[in-house]
Amino acid sequence: MRVLVTGADGFTGTYLVAELQSRGCEVFALSSDITDGAAVDSEIAQAVPDRVIHLAAIAFVGSNAVDPFYQVNQLGTYHLLDALARHAPHAHVLIASSANIYGNSTGGYLDEHTPPNPANHYAVSKWAMEVGAGMWADRLQMTIVRPFNYTGVGQEEQYLIPKIVAHFRRRDPVITLGNIDVSRDFGDVRSVVAAYAGLSAAPPMAPVVNVCTGKVWNIRQIIAMASRITGHNIEIATNPAFMRTNEVEILAGDASLLQSLLPDWRPHSLEDTLEWMLRV
Repeated sequence: MRVLVTGADGFTGTYLVAELQSRGCEVFALSSDITDGAAVDSEIAQAVPDRVIHLAAIAFVGSNAVDPFYQVNQLGTYHLLDALARHAPHAHVLIASSANIYGNSTGGYLDEHTPPNPANHYAVSKWAMEVGAGMWADRLQMTIVRPFNYTGVGQEEQYLIPKIVAHFRRRDPVITLGNIDVSRDFGDVRSVVAAYAGLSAAPPMAPVVNVCTGKVWNIRQIIAMASRITGHNIEIATNPAFMRTNEVEILAGDASLLQSLLPDWRPHSLEDTLEWMLRV
């Protein structure tokens, strides 16, 4: 199976390529700038993949640069889909969106029917990407995945879990965080790419699938877990500037659909993820 991966050199892409290769796939990385429609079209015409997993994106929600969210996440995806519709209409396309499209005002365990309510430009660009992808639905087989928070070795320290891990690895005495009592769904990049590979390999069985653990942890619990693993105690300082207004107490994904589509898929536990990240 010839699988084309966009964003193959990114955090998730690196793990995805290894996962696909372990399954015997012939993997190709899109080398073109996805914002260059002509270059993408030319490369797709030569590659003619059987499967496509589209990861390329501007992913850091806190970025102050607005334009790249739409240039890459929205328009870049349209370039890719347009080229595939012309040159590889048989290919199954798995598109990585984000659970950020649900926003942060609806709490609980969110399933795929939860109405989108994006609260930042990253989320708006991903929701616009999903809506616009429908323009190619009559010519391409597509599956959209909405991953919730996930982490792993190699993720940048600007994200929450790597920040906590870095403080423990350095044995810092204090860490400054925002609201430490909200509970969120935290997955493992290894589990996420296994889900992507599994969903890509199977015939399209659902148009939209949450990728999540279905379990929640608050920041106090994560700090305590890291402390048990390392034997290091750290003081938590809170900074109001890091806190979002009107944050819901619990925000997690409902993994029922994913588990029904991939019954053998089992996510790594958060403790296993932290052990991995702290011991490397």
